[in-house]
Amino acid sequence: MASTKKPLSNKVKASTSKQTKQSSLLNEVDKAFVSLNQSHKKIKSMTVALSGGVDSVVLLHLLHSLQKKHRFTLNAIHVHHGLSKHADKWVRFCEKLCRDLSVPLDVHYVKLPQKKSLGVEGEARRLRYEKLLQSKSDLIVLAHHEDDQAETFLLQLIRGAGVKGLSSMANFDDIRSLWRPLLNSSRIDIESYAKQYKLKWIEDESNQNIDFDRNFIRSKVLPILKNRFNHIIKVISRSSTHLAEAQNLLDDLAKIDLKKHLKSNKYKHILQVKSLNKLSLSRAKNLLRYWLEINDQLMPSKDLLDELLRQVLHAKKDAELKIELSKNCEIRRYKDEIYLVKKNQQIQKNYEIVWQGESEILLPNGSKLKFKKVKGRGISFERIKDKQLIISNRKGGESFKPDSKRPTKKIKQMLQESDLPPWERDSLPLIFVGDELASAPTFGVDIKFQTMPKEVGLEVIL
Repeated sequence: MASTKKPLSNKVKASTSKQTKQSSLLNEVDKAFVSLNQSHKKIKSMTVALSGGVDSVVLLHLLHSLQKKHRFTLNAIHVHHGLSKHADKWVRFCEKLCRDLSVPLDVHYVKLPQKKSLGVEGEARRLRYEKLLQSKSDLIVLAHHEDDQAETFLLQLIRGAGVKGLSSMANFDDIRSLWRPLLNSSRIDIESYAKQYKLKWIEDESNQNIDFDRNFIRSKVLPILKNRFNHIIKVISRSSTHLAEAQNLLDDLAKIDLKKHLKSNKYKHILQVKSLNKLSLSRAKNLLRYWLEINDQLMPSKDLLDELLRQVLHAKKDAELKIELSKNCEIRRYKDEIYLVKKNQQIQKNYEIVWQGESEILLPNGSKLKFKKVKGRGISFERIKDKQLIISNRKGGESFKPDSKRPTKKIKQMLQESDLPPWERDSLPLIFVGDELASAPTFGVDIKFQTMPKEVGLEVIL
């Protein structure tokens, strides 16, 4: 008997295809989460960067749909830049959306600096990431997609970026715990998903302003390329992936070199120069880039990096090399080592801090003092008794005797004889018991306050 089942009409086929695409978006994010969860530590919490635009609204909806299945807590962050007259309205939209989904939302209000060294887009991005990275969630989830990746690639190409810049955005950034689950999805698929589930979102009017480079590429450049080359977005995405793999190899090489040139893991801001000049020029530059990256520094221009390497390798040992890297940091060389120095570390301020049993104290110059009870070393609790421990900066004239077999020395003289660079000598914290100097971290404890072998002492580590 012949089947009476009618073939699907073109309209039904299109509808079925559309639903399959939209359900696949959820499946893709689901699979990506499972894979990420298996390859990394158990993910118990996630925070979505929620702008209110269609991409982040869809991302929030997708993760909310998966929340019960995978039992993670979900939060959202919205950053209010104040650049649009509608910014307050966007906050209210995000608040309502999160309230309807029972997702906690944190709203951060930021103000762009008057001097925008990175431009409006760059400064807004910097402040946004600054707030996002304050999240204590296991993952910060971003709604970047395939089209964003293509735009970023072209932007970096125009700026003359190298391998790292052209590799664009990573699907997963292990260092900053950033995840981009939609990076292989297109803008069309995302918008289709939003329409199927009747989601609402906001339109940022600045997206139409082609004075911004990214908007110009999105609305003027990419349409021409798509018209000529149908698969240009996929092709660019593939190229970005190849470059990301190349960058991983360069980073692996830098890690190998770093083991030979880094002072120690404890001092990742100090790089040994002694054998750095034995590397080829390109390899030395690769090492410097990686060193700056692990110290959270923005990548300098090619000219600045070339000049930095030239001065670092060829400066005389007694030369006071000082190169400004940014408004907050500079590079210095002392003997056979180069240092990343935060500018606020060079500002000497008088201070007195009373130790009240804390395990860690943040000093005015940004460094930390750690306190640990140990047996047989450190400052003797028996000799302190009920007296206060006071942490203070050097005032001048302090004397110290950490070794009974050697004479008392002025702190100034000990510092001059040490390998401590001049700018760190001024900020060395001293530990006093009453008016008496008990300890100078890294130099020892005065014999009058030293712990006996069976006593419990307080070790102070800088």
